[in-house]
Amino acid sequence: MEDYISPVSDSVDEIPLWLAETMSEVGVTGTFFVIGEKARSLEARGRQDVIEAMAAHDIGSHTNFGSIHPTVTEILEYAGWDAGVMAMLENESAGFEELERIYGIPVSTLARHGGSYGPQLIYALGQMGKGYVYSPFHLPGKHAVWFCNTLNFHGDYGNFDDSYYRDDLFNPLLDSLNKNFIKDIEGVDVVSFFACHPTKVRAEQFWDFNFYEGANPGSDSLQAPALRPVESMSTARKNFKRLMQFLKEQENLGKIEITTYSDLMKRFSYQPDQIKKTDLLRVAERVTSTGHVVYDDLYSPAEVFSGLTRSLLEFDGSGKVPGKLNRKSPLGPMTMPPESPELPSVSFEQLLELAALAADTLTNIGYLPAVLMVEDQRVGTGSLFQLFSAAYLDVSTGNQRESYEVLPFDPYPREHEEAMISEVESYKDWIVHRPDLDMSHLVAMTKMQLWTLKPAHEVK
Repeated sequence: MEDYISPVSDSVDEIPLWLAETMSEVGVTGTFFVIGEKARSLEARGRQDVIEAMAAHDIGSHTNFGSIHPTVTEILEYAGWDAGVMAMLENESAGFEELERIYGIPVSTLARHGGSYGPQLIYALGQMGKGYVYSPFHLPGKHAVWFCNTLNFHGDYGNFDDSYYRDDLFNPLLDSLNKNFIKDIEGVDVVSFFACHPTKVRAEQFWDFNFYEGANPGSDSLQAPALRPVESMSTARKNFKRLMQFLKEQENLGKIEITTYSDLMKRFSYQPDQIKKTDLLRVAERVTSTGHVVYDDLYSPAEVFSGLTRSLLEFDGSGKVPGKLNRKSPLGPMTMPPESPELPSVSFEQLLELAALAADTLTNIGYLPAVLMVEDQRVGTGSLFQLFSAAYLDVSTGNQRESYEVLPFDPYPREHEEAMISEVESYKDWIVHRPDLDMSHLVAMTKMQLWTLKPAHEVK
């Protein structure tokens, strides 16, 4: 929910009111994602009726300032990791506090607004105990995943914005939904069903055309969007109710379950406290047999990397491989690791020294080393991962070798990379952004944080 520009006389504030009332009438619940500026506008206009109707459902943040420049992406365009995280903590925690004060209920998620994105934002949300919605990150059949140690929800099903106000536009969409919906969502854990931007139910254009291509007009220069005919809103309300009734029917038939993102945060928040020897053996075998950084069903590659280094350290000290370790979740490296190592092999003693150096980096800094040195020769993160996997398999059976080949290896997980990175790159083209926005830094940081990606699992 976004438009805080249209004047009271345009009745745009009525849209979320009757959306919420219709949902309550039909027995459907959902999450309203609200820009902080919109919430403050409703409060300033005295629309407690709108606020209370929405709060009967669930409220999420749609960023604190929305399309006002600099956007999230523009703030993070060249920001380092720590500076970017601090900026996001400051900006978005203030937005969460405002939403919770105005609506009087906990706010547990933030939904991506247009092309506003950065891995630092996602990590900052996790630090605040919040989740990220409309995320580019997913795995086969898994739209609920962990990325940057934050619960992410992928997907955006439905496109009804410009159809509610006319039956001849809405009816074909509802017919198509009735025919294809259940087939389309088969095999997916979470479906992010997007009903509408409330502003577009009434307006012909997005309110933020004022901010297109980097424009940042003063408040006295903002123009309200052109509106659809006021008499068409009765048709829009009728058709929105039809959509809600369709969804409720699917739930009554047991085909779907309708819920909120606050509920999903609770249901998908489980993570195992420990990582076992059998888990490390499973992943290490796949890494060495496939020759790639792989995703596991329970642990991120970064968590496995941490478990391998600590296990090798314990073996070095006691001669035994631990049966289990506490799960630790480091971030990916902060600079792009080299793919090709600068030496062909290491002795077993050197390998253990590398494990000790890696463990020290993980403990003191909290992210994977991009590179470690052996006799002034560089070895990158992926090569270390393969090296530690091979050694772990050997020490677990008492068959460690005197030396180990150091192989060229992926600098980050590349499995399923193309779709996710392509979506991140596309955020440059969000019309609000400056035409010269440079996404290369954020794309590189995103690739390195793919080390933190893993499926999330529902606890029923």
